[in-house]
Amino acid sequence: MSLKDLKQRIVTELPISAVVGDYIPVTKKGNTALAVCPFHDDHKPSMNVTDSRGRYKCFACEAGGNAIDFVINYKNLDFIEALKEICTNHGINFDDYNQQKAKPPKVLMAEKILTKSSQLYQRIAESGHFEEYTKFIKNRGLTVEVAKTYNLGYAPKDSKLTAYLNSIPNEKERNFALTIATELGLIRIDKNDSKSHYDTFRDRIIFPIWDQYGQVVGYTSRAVFDYQKAKYMNSLESFIFKKKHILYGLHLAKSSIRSKDAVVLVEGNMDQIALFNKGFTNSVGIQGIAMGDSSVVKLKALTKNIYLALDNDNAGWNAALRINKQFLDVGITPKFIDLAPHKDPDDFLQEEGSVELQKRIDNAKAFIDVQVDRVIPNKVPELLDAQLEILNEVFAVLAPLKDSLSATERAAQAAKTIGLKSEASQIISNYKDFLSGNQAPTNFAPPPMDEPEGLITESFHEEIPYEEMQYLTGELETIEAPALSKIETTFLTEIIKHPECLTSDKIGELLDFVSSNEVQKYITRLKELFYEIDESEFVAIVSNFTKNGTFSSDLKEVIATALKNYRAISHDDKTVSKIIFDIKKKLEITKLTMKKDEIRMRKKSCTTNDEINELMSELLKIEKELIKVKALKHKTPGGK
Repeated sequence: MSLKDLKQRIVTELPISAVVGDYIPVTKKGNTALAVCPFHDDHKPSMNVTDSRGRYKCFACEAGGNAIDFVINYKNLDFIEALKEICTNHGINFDDYNQQKAKPPKVLMAEKILTKSSQLYQRIAESGHFEEYTKFIKNRGLTVEVAKTYNLGYAPKDSKLTAYLNSIPNEKERNFALTIATELGLIRIDKNDSKSHYDTFRDRIIFPIWDQYGQVVGYTSRAVFDYQKAKYMNSLESFIFKKKHILYGLHLAKSSIRSKDAVVLVEGNMDQIALFNKGFTNSVGIQGIAMGDSSVVKLKALTKNIYLALDNDNAGWNAALRINKQFLDVGITPKFIDLAPHKDPDDFLQEEGSVELQKRIDNAKAFIDVQVDRVIPNKVPELLDAQLEILNEVFAVLAPLKDSLSATERAAQAAKTIGLKSEASQIISNYKDFLSGNQAPTNFAPPPMDEPEGLITESFHEEIPYEEMQYLTGELETIEAPALSKIETTFLTEIIKHPECLTSDKIGELLDFVSSNEVQKYITRLKELFYEIDESEFVAIVSNFTKNGTFSSDLKEVIATALKNYRAISHDDKTVSKIIFDIKKKLEITKLTMKKDEIRMRKKSCTTNDEINELMSELLKIEKELIKVKALKHKTPGGK
């Protein structure tokens, strides 16, 4: 039997009055029944519930449908959830109709380990024996209820999870569990004793990460002591955990998203928890730097009102650009929540409060309008050619909307703002010419490189047969990619030479110089690796990771050369800050030098003195900037 059979049974065999009566009073009157409609402000019964037709209908607000539709709309559930609830209420065994193909043993074991480990970490946290956990909850202003809702836990330093797995009586099952836990990155093999293990997460606050159905698939952890090298450590991507397919807190937020018909999208766990803690229960968090298309599909099924509240920095802006484009491609225009002058939603709530955040939400502009505002300078140049260039940049922003009314109206309005005198019809005609010329938008952040697809995290009522899923094999072919620029080569070389920079909050300042999609992806993965390995393992593990990864031959060659010159040296925070300053300075000089070379090349194709003079003026500006950059000196905190 299938879910289709279950739907048919509910619709044809269960009296709809009985299903509706589970939620609201229903008064029988002949062959029909009457009820006060719950979908509008109804004071006298205006909803007819007809068993013979299996339908409900409100003649005031036009709400109507079958029994399943009623439960979906009344309880804000999805189709599967509604079926389950009706089955529970009316003694039907849902599992008889939901025959799934058996999951592979490693998936079943992974889900079991993740569930049990989450319960273990939570019990340890709630024991009251670890002051660090209690302080964290108090300092972040989290209630006990919220901590329980999110199953927040604590991982002590004495490897409790490893001890639990070693306590499994059956040797075969115990060894299998240890193997899977190692593959998930929850425990590690002791390098001095290959038969011994220890926990990956030690002395850390634990944040379980779930799929959309509430199955734990991984963890984020936060350090509690200043001496711990990595402030945050995350689960490695695995056959059960794919970051781009995860929306943190979605299983908690689904009902609220439906009822409020809106979702607030944030970065990371703490921002999502902070919003939930303050009553913004319709929020979810992306994991990492990208959001998979499957996440777009999930949110689109819940609401068409998307609010972007990503971090107020360059990385957050670039992530918003990519996510905005993904939603525009499916016909949704997201809005932008301005968090300035604060860094993220958590900081905003601590400083401004929930009332002010709600004002920002209520006044949120379409993200694409914020993009247009950024393109048009406060002081528009008087030269016509410069104004037309700005208009072309606006066209590039609007291009994902194609030639819709939403796009053409914005194009015409932008032309007025810029100061152009042409009629709206002429502007719209030019915009359509721009689209037909297939000119690509220039102001979107480059999307992260695609990772192998697979909805393995969708662990319940998965529609894709498990045998059809793609698992990572570790051995991947080299891909073709654009040649690395001198800036990117310099950046990679310096990062391999000083990998401790990966743990600094200032690493984003260096990534701003990088336009290569491939390098961005490489550094993100390298950062995760560096948190997980000892310095003595650095060369071997990075060499193997690079060699077997889906990276271009150019990148592999740069890394191989840089690794030959790597020397393991520990640096304190002040030294790391100085190193990052020096690298940033070197990259800035490289960038300006490349601009000089570009101008010299353009000079060769000049045909008039005016063109040459204009280029020489640009060259002079760059020379002055170079002198400034070369003269910069690092200032230590508190220094002059």
